[in-house]
Amino acid sequence: MKNYALFCLILSFISLNADEKELFSQEKQNLLLHEQNRYESEYEKLKYNWISPLNLSISYGYDKMYTGDYGTNTDVFASFSQDIFRSGGITYQINYADAQKTADEKAFAKEIASINEELFSALLNYKKTLYQKEQSELILKNKEIEIFIKRQLYDVGKADITELNNALMEQSSELKNLVSYKYMLAHLREEVSKLSDIDPVTFLLPTFTLIQMDTYLQNNLNLSYLRSQTKSYEYLYHVTKSSYLPSITLRTSAGYQEYDSQKYANKNNGTYYGAGITLNIPFAYNASAAVQESKATYLKQAAEEADIQRITKASYAQSLELIESYRSYTEITLKNLSLYDALIEAIEAGVNAGAKTGYDLQTIKNTKAIEKLNIKINEIEIQIELAKLHFALKTPRKENGQ
Repeated sequence: MKNYALFCLILSFISLNADEKELFSQEKQNLLLHEQNRYESEYEKLKYNWISPLNLSISYGYDKMYTGDYGTNTDVFASFSQDIFRSGGITYQINYADAQKTADEKAFAKEIASINEELFSALLNYKKTLYQKEQSELILKNKEIEIFIKRQLYDVGKADITELNNALMEQSSELKNLVSYKYMLAHLREEVSKLSDIDPVTFLLPTFTLIQMDTYLQNNLNLSYLRSQTKSYEYLYHVTKSSYLPSITLRTSAGYQEYDSQKYANKNNGTYYGAGITLNIPFAYNASAAVQESKATYLKQAAEEADIQRITKASYAQSLELIESYRSYTEITLKNLSLYDALIEAIEAGVNAGAKTGYDLQTIKNTKAIEKLNIKINEIEIQIELAKLHFALKTPRKENGQ
């Protein structure tokens, strides 16, 4: 029942409405939540930082004038100075904030996908190592049979000591492999535990399928992020350029002042206000250099996007070739299995007739089992490559909760 629940969990993870952080530990989810809150807050700051603050001042003091009068003075004052025209800079600033938020969202999705790829890579490698450990145990069984036979032959003078020694050395080497696999299993369990609370032993892995190249390039997270980043740099270039162009500022102020004379029997108070418009025409020595620097940054980002597009396409083709090679290995192994079946049948007949020993039969059966495990290992290798392609893509979403 536990396995079934975990299987349903992973299916929901891959579905359109899945939460990509579903399988992460609570600590990891909290870390990602804070990161999401950070870039959303940064977006609000970027989008509205062109709006100037309202300055409010309240003062209370004692004044003595040259006329001999003296008294207390209370002043409440508010002022506001706001650019209402920046040669398009305000619009570019808002567009830059929107583009940067999109880029941050893509970067956040990339981070989640990277963690998922790391998690599933550890899970798949754990399963592969289990098969390799099982293979090693079968190889050791064959080595035990081989050593027993060679020792018997050596004792009756029908085998050289070198043959027995070589068999013992091969057994020792395989025992070391078995120890390595056991260590690797422990290491991979620790890698999974760093990211998730799931148990790699009982967890039922999904089956990843091949993604077509057009879909892969269109929905690739890294390419999507780079496209958004290029757009944000383009807007930032226009923001920089507009900062060296004319702008118009609206200035307003209003206040209330009260003066209470302590020498004379009078008290003056009242409101005051003012408004105006300022035309600013900046003349900066380094304006051209600053604009060119911003433009160069934008063009470099655009060039990087094109370069990564090419690399991504080549990487996909490489994964495809690797997958095909594993499938070819499997086809060869399947042909060998049919040969083993015929050989086992022949040896069984020999054993029944007394012409063959049970050791021969057990050895060939173990060898067949080792080859069958090779097929399972190749399948895992294919799944590792497919998982890399899968987690390189953005997860499609349905709108409005549909």
